[in-house]
Amino acid sequence: SGNNLLIVTPGIRPSSFKKKDDQKRIMGPREAISLGADYLVIGRPITKSLNPIKEISDINSEIEKSEN
Repeated sequence: SGNNLLIVTPGIRPSSFKKKDDQKRIMGPREAISLGADYLVIGRPITKSLNPIKEISDINSEIEKSEN
């Protein structure tokens, strides 16, 4: 009991996105995963990007670096 819970972490900001916006607490995707996050909520860094597909690719690369 409790082992089936998933951790959804909002306020994720990749290293390329410097704005905090209205988030009280933010962290990078690598840090969130290392602290146990199962799902990352990454809104504005992607939706406000001029090239959202590249932003997602960059975020994935940043996450992959933490797995090596």
